[in-house]
Amino acid sequence: MLSACGSSVGEEKTLKNLEGSILEVESADTVQVETAEESADDPTLLVYDEANYLAYGINRSFADNETISVDDMYDKSLEGSEIELTVSGECVEICQKAGCWIEVAKSNGEIVFVKFKDHFTLPIETTTGRKVLFHGIGKLDTTSVEMQRHYLDDRAESGESVAQEEYDAITEPKIGVSFLADGILVEEPN
Repeated sequence: MLSACGSSVGEEKTLKNLEGSILEVESADTVQVETAEESADDPTLLVYDEANYLAYGINRSFADNETISVDDMYDKSLEGSEIELTVSGECVEICQKAGCWIEVAKSNGEIVFVKFKDHFTLPIETTTGRKVLFHGIGKLDTTSVEMQRHYLDDRAESGESVAQEEYDAITEPKIGVSFLADGILVEEPN
């Protein structure tokens, strides 16, 4: 079992991997997870804020004092420049073809698309509905007509029914906030 000790600023935190080896700790607010040469798709189990998480991607360390909500990330990204952030939210949808992107919702239900740097993947069957923490770059972005249709193709290839009307409704590029994550933590059920 992994453990994290200490939860307030100034207290020492310790993070142990499954073999009991202590991982590098930078400060009480930042935990640096060093992984052996494993694929970005292979998860690392760790404890964060007293909950078990599986970590995926090329970056598996997050500073809890820098975590912001999806709403705050969205607002900051609308300011026009790329911004590096750690975001907390809930996965409401995942790519059903490969697990290579997720969608998270703002408090008003508006969806924010999260792609994964270097195309790492998450388990399709166990990610939706779970709390996620992800780190990377948020920005205002344009999704081409072709890419919007590609996402519909992904849904259709995974067995979901996609009506021709959905394809026909895509007539111009879509401008919105997107996020490119280099790492993600997916909360495990108790």
